[in-house]
Amino acid sequence: MKSKLLMSAIAMPAALALGTSAFAQDTTPPPAAAPPAAERMETTPAPTTVTPAPGAAAETTATGAFATAQSADEWRSSRLVGTAVYNEANERVGDISELVLDDNGQIEHVVIGVGGFLGIGEKLVAVSFKDLNIAREENGNARVTMNTTKEALQNAPDYKYHTTGGMGTSD
Repeated sequence: MKSKLLMSAIAMPAALALGTSAFAQDTTPPPAAAPPAAERMETTPAPTTVTPAPGAAAETTATGAFATAQSADEWRSSRLVGTAVYNEANERVGDISELVLDDNGQIEHVVIGVGGFLGIGEKLVAVSFKDLNIAREENGNARVTMNTTKEALQNAPDYKYHTTGGMGTSD
């Protein structure tokens, strides 16, 4: 009797599982009906004129431009952040920590971490992007230099992140 009850307890869920999976395979959803012609709206986006940046490989569409490849005179932000900054005497004065963009998407400032060890005790200083010289080394890496000294950066005012919310919120 016990074995009969045990077999029933095992067989019942298995039968239900097989039955529902077979049922699920047999049903097909009905095709979605197209809305009547009177309800469909035919719209065409207004064409816009977009001028790609000089040297940028771009493909123009009705809604804007899409870049298809990085040009030789462009830099990816991920390649600049973390890059060492040197002065004209070839002394390392800091590392790029952040790129700060203005409302037009242009790089306004570069935040440089000065001093410290592995980010501890590091001072953040913002300099104008225009003050940096970025050159491409033979290996393709960025070589960033600026006309300053490590002492000048250490004595510069601390950079404070905007913390009232939105895109400028600090980590």
